[in-house]
Amino acid sequence: MSTAITIAPRHRAEMITLWVLLAVSFASALVPLGAAGGFGLILGWIPVVLAFWHFIRWAGAQTSILSFIAVSVVSFIGEALGVATGLVFGNYYYPDGPLGPLLLGVPPLIQLQYFAMAYAALMLARAVSGSLTSALRGWRMLWVAALAAFAQTLLDLASDPWHSTVLQQWIWRDGGAYFGVPMQNFFGWFFETLVFFIILQLLLARRAAVAHIEAPKPRGFYAQGVLLYGTFPVAIVLIPVVNQLAGDASTIAVAMATVAVFAVVPLWLAALLAKRR
Repeated sequence: MSTAITIAPRHRAEMITLWVLLAVSFASALVPLGAAGGFGLILGWIPVVLAFWHFIRWAGAQTSILSFIAVSVVSFIGEALGVATGLVFGNYYYPDGPLGPLLLGVPPLIQLQYFAMAYAALMLARAVSGSLTSALRGWRMLWVAALAAFAQTLLDLASDPWHSTVLQQWIWRDGGAYFGVPMQNFFGWFFETLVFFIILQLLLARRAAVAHIEAPKPRGFYAQGVLLYGTFPVAIVLIPVVNQLAGDASTIAVAMATVAVFAVVPLWLAALLAKRR
């Protein structure tokens, strides 16, 4: 059961700000493609800021920084190896431009989005396991890491064809059976994310991190962490609703929305119910 305290006046502004960031993250899904212009870049940063801020309040600044480094380094190495060899995710590359400058063929800015997704998936897995306010040990640590990896891979399952086949933010040279995406990609995603989630669980098991995790939090704090995960499937579901699409783009958008509704959203709702319990 969650430990909550009545929010002190000095923390009220911080909680309100986190709620506003969360609301904007949900609302940004209502903005049609290309309509936001430069403002779209700001909207893309909001989940990252929210995740980092929330992580600091949950497990401490040191743990959040080390976790960010772990996610960034592991995912960047995986991407760099994937682009260079095709052995991790399949045969693909990042074109110049859509996601910013490239380093070793990989846009480093994408690691920020990975971190926001990773923290949201971690909150979901800890909520389902009932460990938002306690430490994890032994095999339980491993299966929670696996659940978080599964939750993050589901997000890729519901979005990769849109970003690659339609928007061509990355391009699969040989295509693939899943709307132009090879199935190898999702196995690669699961095992890459499993690696950094295991590292995160070890970081969260340290005494300093446990002290932060077990400390009472303001009412609604844990809901913010779990709700963050929902911003991703909601954005996917609304793509065919708020955009005028045709042809393959429409087909893929509707298919991805269906995957999000029947695969991603139920897991998110289960986490919300588990958090309440």
